[in-house]
Amino acid sequence: MSGLQNMRTIRGMKKKIIEIIAGGAVLACIMLMLGFSASSNMQKTTEKLFIRVESGSGQYFISPENVRHIIVEEMDSLEGRIINQKNLQEIHELVSNIPWVDHVAVYRTIDASVHIDIRLLEPMMRIVNNQNQSFYIGYDGELFPLSDKYTARVMLVSGDISLSPDETDHLQTAIAQDAHMGKRLQGLFDLAQYISGDKFWCALIDHIYLRRDGQFELTPKDGAHIIEFGEANDIEKKLNKLRHFYTGGITQVGWHYYSRINIAYANQVICRK
Repeated sequence: MSGLQNMRTIRGMKKKIIEIIAGGAVLACIMLMLGFSASSNMQKTTEKLFIRVESGSGQYFISPENVRHIIVEEMDSLEGRIINQKNLQEIHELVSNIPWVDHVAVYRTIDASVHIDIRLLEPMMRIVNNQNQSFYIGYDGELFPLSDKYTARVMLVSGDISLSPDETDHLQTAIAQDAHMGKRLQGLFDLAQYISGDKFWCALIDHIYLRRDGQFELTPKDGAHIIEFGEANDIEKKLNKLRHFYTGGITQVGWHYYSRINIAYANQVICRK
């Protein structure tokens, strides 16, 4: 390599080093300005409080006004007050403890407004247990109470169910605690999850009943007959068998002709008037 090439290489390296140092200095200045801006923003009084409530299923158990009332009742009004990071954490904890809330984000914006973004739990079924307690179970197994603001249109489940929201807030906890009842609860969850995830069955099935012998019964929305499902096994096979019967055999005699349809046994559909 010639001396001229060496000089060009050294100059290029120096130029890159200078560019890196300059870039780092600019970045440091930006970070410093952002930090100063954030710190300064925290010293401003809160101009407005914005609350947004989202529900993927369209089931709104609480409204922004309900959340605002809870905050004001516990912490007084936020507008006109200096809200620091500790206060934001307190708001986050308060809103997170609302039983229908799945996720919450609390933050301040540069205009000194406080924003609360809430995502609600989604109910999959409504349980009425053997103590006549009523509550919801979500798609991830969460137990949460009914709301006096809104009633969700979901599948009803009743029968020999000892599960109680007074003892646990999650289905999987109850399943792990009691092997006997846990097997039935897992079967119930699997069955309800399959029905809820299928447009045909979700539109048709209105009620699941758990008998004392561990067998399940399903009821269509119009109550035309009882479907004797048996235990919660081979769920897809049983329901596919019933679907074929609905689209074929039952059309010959009418929807209300049978009072009970048994699909508990393999390759059989047993009907009774």
